[in-house]
Amino acid sequence: MKKIFTIACILAITFGCKKDSNKLPTVEGNLSKIAFGSCSYQTADIYPIFQKIYEAKPQLYIAGGDNIYGDVVALLPGDSAFIEGSYRKLFYQSNEWIKLRQTVPMIATWDDHDTGMNDGTSDNPSKTFAKSLFFKYWEIPETDERHNRSDGGIYGSYYYGDDAHKVQVIMLDLRYNHTPYKAAGPGAALSGYDTMLSPNATILGATQWTWLEGELRKPAKVRIVMSSLQFNAPYSGSENWAVLPLEKQRMLDLIKSTQANGVFFLSGDVHFAEFTKTQPAGMYPIYDFTSSGITHNEGKIAATNNAIRLGQGFDGKNYGMISIDWDATPVTIKVQIFSVDAAQTPKISYTVNLDDLKF
Repeated sequence: MKKIFTIACILAITFGCKKDSNKLPTVEGNLSKIAFGSCSYQTADIYPIFQKIYEAKPQLYIAGGDNIYGDVVALLPGDSAFIEGSYRKLFYQSNEWIKLRQTVPMIATWDDHDTGMNDGTSDNPSKTFAKSLFFKYWEIPETDERHNRSDGGIYGSYYYGDDAHKVQVIMLDLRYNHTPYKAAGPGAALSGYDTMLSPNATILGATQWTWLEGELRKPAKVRIVMSSLQFNAPYSGSENWAVLPLEKQRMLDLIKSTQANGVFFLSGDVHFAEFTKTQPAGMYPIYDFTSSGITHNEGKIAATNNAIRLGQGFDGKNYGMISIDWDATPVTIKVQIFSVDAAQTPKISYTVNLDDLKF
């Protein structure tokens, strides 16, 4: 039956048939179990992580970026046909993904490879048609406001549960309006990017910053901010918020000025998993839970985050799981990293009390 369904999907896309978005699963009731992951390269027909996520039965899956790789081996921007081919490989040829997509509600943002250019920023020549394909394959309805944002970004927010159990998930767009890096050329990703200290340099862009302030002022008990790049990590030359330190501080200042309780970050990109914690002045601790990658890993964990890392990192293929215990006093948020092993023993586990994420 799996083969028959896969062939049917391929025929559907070939002849232009479109699935009905209304048939996609939706979250029901209060949200307490959320899976997340990033970095899924379309090199094989089998994706065991997606099977493990399916077996774990989350209520929601957050796709945190690099969900497909639309650039040409990180050397050249992908054209429309190349990016679409990557989407087809995942959405119509992976039985594990198809089953997960049919049964678990999903929300997504993108990172550089989804936009068709390694480390792509606002000058990425592929970003416009990459955005159209993102909307097409993630089945974002034309009525969704993201189709008509003045700045072109794909950022959005989602709300789940009643007032007493309200979970807000903020999906940032760190690519469409990101200021180009100082270093340029194909070797820049290896040599490192210079710190950008200009007050005009931005990660989100002015319009998204204004939108984010409005979102943080809305009521919620738990606020999950999906940042495709690591937020807490210190400067190392690699992509993260520390390359633009004024933007990083602006985020902390915004959380503080809006008095937004319950904020923590999810991230991906780096091809290993780790949890980090920082303590900014005048506010509660900031946690960044990184899960990366689904299909590949670096085989090593960067040493630059040791001072802020919670426990050990994990350098195998992995996904993350968030479990919110609404019945506990205080409410607890447990975040864990799992691999493809049969025992499904967590590789990393950390629990935060929701009361500790308050001003």
